[in-house]
Amino acid sequence: MHDLNPYSRAFGLTGVMGSGKSTVAELLRQQGAHVLDADELARYVIDPTSPYYAQLRAKLTAAFTAVANASIFLENGELNRPLLGRAIFGDERRVSLLNSIMHPVIQREFSRRVSTIPEGEVIVYDVPLLFERNIHKRTKASILVYAPEEICVARAVKRAAAKGQLLTEADARARLKSQISIEKKRELADYIIDNSGDVAALAPQVAGLYQKLKEL
Repeated sequence: MHDLNPYSRAFGLTGVMGSGKSTVAELLRQQGAHVLDADELARYVIDPTSPYYAQLRAKLTAAFTAVANASIFLENGELNRPLLGRAIFGDERRVSLLNSIMHPVIQREFSRRVSTIPEGEVIVYDVPLLFERNIHKRTKASILVYAPEEICVARAVKRAAAKGQLLTEADARARLKSQISIEKKRELADYIIDNSGDVAALAPQVAGLYQKLKEL
């Protein structure tokens, strides 16, 4: 039987765009933590190979085909994310409907994966909207990867450019404004990894935190 609150075995990890959350997740993985990624879970449950796919496809098709004015699934069976994104953009009711369809299934898969990890091992749940969705209230503790907003914006713009994508400073700031600010997240977090410096300064902090998490 699954734990009624599988989150109680996990430490929530979050940050903002450009803060270095993915780097810290990878360093924790190297230390020995089991890192579950919310974005990866969301992609997995709607993949055509997933056991949840048929039920989700039926629900999403019924909910959004008329709104999108086209099939929201491609010919190869994959979800047409850009089309769905445009169909729900700016409409809180539609976003809420999408979440009500997707979140219970994501939680079921999260619970299943947690149940396969031996007791006593460190589980980290990497969630961009940890505080926004109040998941931090259900986890063992919350971890924030912190850097001042100016640094996060500069990093995000530079990273996009390196991938050949255009992200302006204004775009980056607009995305950050749609979330709780990193300073507010700093007040809410139980543990803070300061990533204002370089990766060399990050590794010892993560190693030290991992040792603490093992004892909790």
